[in-house]
Amino acid sequence: MAAHVPQTAVRPLMPALLAALLLWIGLAVPALAADRRVIPLSNLRDGQPEVTLHGETETVALRAILPPVAGLTSVVLALTYENGIDILPEKGSMAVYINGSPVADLPLAAFRGPVNAAITLPASLIRPGENQIVFQTNAQHRAICSVRGTYDLWARVNLAASSLTLVSDGGVPDPDLAMMRHLLAASDRAREPLAIIEVGSEADADHLGWGAMVAQSYGLLLGDQTPRVVAVPVPAKGAAPVPALESLPLPGGKNVLIGTRDRLAPLLGEARAAAITGPFLGVYPIPPGGKAGAAGGGFVAIASGRTPQEVDQAVMRLADVSRPLPTQTAMIVADAAPPAAPPPRPVQAEGRYRLSDLGFPTVQHSGYRYAGRFTLTLPTGFAPVGDRAILFHVDGAFEGNLGPGAVLNVRVNGRPAGAMEIDKRSSGIIENGEMPLPMALFRPGPNSIDVEAELPPGGGTDCVFAVRRPTFTLLDSSSIEIPGFARLVTLPDLGTLGNTSYPYGGVAGDEPAPPFDLVVVGRDPAWTGAAWSMVAKLAQRAGDLMTVVPYTGWDLPPSDNALIVGPVAALPQSVFTAAPLPGDRLAGLLEAGALIAQASARGEPMPAADRRALAERLRLGWSGAGARAPLRTGLASPPPLAGAPGSAADGGAQSRWQRMAGDVKETAGAGGGWVPEWARRGMAAAARYINRWTVDEAPADVVALTENADSLPEAALLQYRAPGNEALTWTLLTASDARSVERAMRSLGDAGLWDKLHGGGALWTSASTAVTTLEPNRPYQLILEPFDIGNLILILARNLSQRIELLFALLLGTTLVLTISMRLLLKRGHQERSGS
Repeated sequence: MAAHVPQTAVRPLMPALLAALLLWIGLAVPALAADRRVIPLSNLRDGQPEVTLHGETETVALRAILPPVAGLTSVVLALTYENGIDILPEKGSMAVYINGSPVADLPLAAFRGPVNAAITLPASLIRPGENQIVFQTNAQHRAICSVRGTYDLWARVNLAASSLTLVSDGGVPDPDLAMMRHLLAASDRAREPLAIIEVGSEADADHLGWGAMVAQSYGLLLGDQTPRVVAVPVPAKGAAPVPALESLPLPGGKNVLIGTRDRLAPLLGEARAAAITGPFLGVYPIPPGGKAGAAGGGFVAIASGRTPQEVDQAVMRLADVSRPLPTQTAMIVADAAPPAAPPPRPVQAEGRYRLSDLGFPTVQHSGYRYAGRFTLTLPTGFAPVGDRAILFHVDGAFEGNLGPGAVLNVRVNGRPAGAMEIDKRSSGIIENGEMPLPMALFRPGPNSIDVEAELPPGGGTDCVFAVRRPTFTLLDSSSIEIPGFARLVTLPDLGTLGNTSYPYGGVAGDEPAPPFDLVVVGRDPAWTGAAWSMVAKLAQRAGDLMTVVPYTGWDLPPSDNALIVGPVAALPQSVFTAAPLPGDRLAGLLEAGALIAQASARGEPMPAADRRALAERLRLGWSGAGARAPLRTGLASPPPLAGAPGSAADGGAQSRWQRMAGDVKETAGAGGGWVPEWARRGMAAAARYINRWTVDEAPADVVALTENADSLPEAALLQYRAPGNEALTWTLLTASDARSVERAMRSLGDAGLWDKLHGGGALWTSASTAVTTLEPNRPYQLILEPFDIGNLILILARNLSQRIELLFALLLGTTLVLTISMRLLLKRGHQERSGS
């Protein structure tokens, strides 16, 4: 017989029973945690973490790549900005646009400190993938209504203190292959490097080549932000306990694992390895928590296959950014094909181009100073000739009461190029006004042309009542006329490398990029990561994937153009035969710079006296006044790797990569015209002899590099002609140790140093934002169209215009020959008339 429990005894237990029931339900059905992504706006661009807008009106656009989110509920744009004290409050504002829609109109008042603003955005305005954030200022001076007053008008957005916050209630979506490219370029992880995982203690030639292809596609996805790629080694089977895929020590949330099925099987497990039955692509999420998965949304992508040839196909499919991937987590690649060449980038050669063709619309500006910019992209082989000029044909108009001194200024790549006076004699209309811009100010690749109109008022006006201000209109029917130029490249030139990737990135997008050798000397993974980062940046500037032949170690000199990466002490002396700096002096310089940079990285800057002592020791050793004691960095340099696995002595992998490079060469040769190879070699030999008479040699002053002891370099990027008769180019990236090259590669993007590279060499340190430039010591010229007679005439005119002494000698010799010939002819005629 069951006992009867009174209801009065049950009622006090009801709250406890209900709480227990809810707790049980909560444990049985896990709730989806809210996903919160905070994207600092400093992640959206390289260089300084701020945006400054000058003058009365200016517009700045930022590109944000947003990761896929599920159930977006809240979007908040937080801004921190400040502005000058001279802005008239009633006339100053900063408008903010998201994907073309206005979202805020923030005031620009008298400066009282930084202003914080939080803008709540509709979720429908934000989309996964590329989004655009635009800032546009409008300001007027409170007391000085003139051109001079506009220079006091400025507004600055602190990108490091500003952010875009996305909150969703759907949790973190599991990644698939289709969304992987958005995840790679997502702005919330823009400061994280791409980690390419290598199984084993050392990368072989295959892994170096596969990683180079993935790194190039990563650079193309990032747009104009400097990519950073690192190599993450994990122990191979039998060397040590192999961790599972979910427990790998990864530096961030963007990771790619490449290799054959047998090599990756210990990491993947039996079930995942069994799915690799051909060229395989897959993506798996990283569990939350830990360094890599703390923020959520981290992943590991896998490119594998049963054989190296199948891995080739998987990597090529992953690197082909022109074709989308399917919405699934894994696939067997059945549509393997060489990556399709992207449409050629618009390049302006000889001819006349309207501003509308360059993407510049008609602009009407009301104020005292207008500033606008458009870009002109010139071919890789652009070489200006003598005093020729690019003509800027201006169509525009102005109105209002203008005073004296009204002028239209033009700058090319930041340097003054031309000016046009604006006065009443033109009746307010400018029709086809010609402004010559010196061709010497232009360079191959993108060129920024700034147009600035200064419109002083006719008389003094109180700024508060300045209703009618001068108005300037620049029509998109204005045009740029480019005359003929020589198709010639003068190397070494890191500026050309940085703008166009030449000679590794092809010619102006019209021809396939020629294959080049990627040589990595050094056992530490930092050197492999540095090589991948360089290749990724070059592909980004070339706009296309490049064909690489990988070499690990140094056995024989490269047979093509080469990018060489390795510690300075491990490189053979043959690398420095034609380098602008001797190997031993470069090693001492970089070791000293590494000591200073390491002290700064530890937060214990080296005293100034010790820095000067280091520089003095270098100078004494180089001058021979005293013996140079070796600098102790605490790091042992690895020995040279001659004949290492995967190097030039390894026939298996190398023959496959060389065969693929040969196919690219045959394709390029098939479209290269009727010119036979022997004729090209003959023209190259003639160019070498001409080069001796037309190019000056300027040896580098090594001692001058130690004058500033505060910024001794820790890394060097040198470009020079390879030893031998062929016109081949070597580019060398080196440092004293692995930690130095890691810091140096990080500073290339964070400090915006890539755009500061020019000349024949660049030396820099992570402790400073300055770059020391070396002038080319042995320049050489490459003729891109050697059988074009018109091009040869232009090259001759260019070389003679640069060497006045040769031109004078040629004219003097011609005068002497004509004088002697005339004298002989007259003498002979006189003898015939006289009968003698």
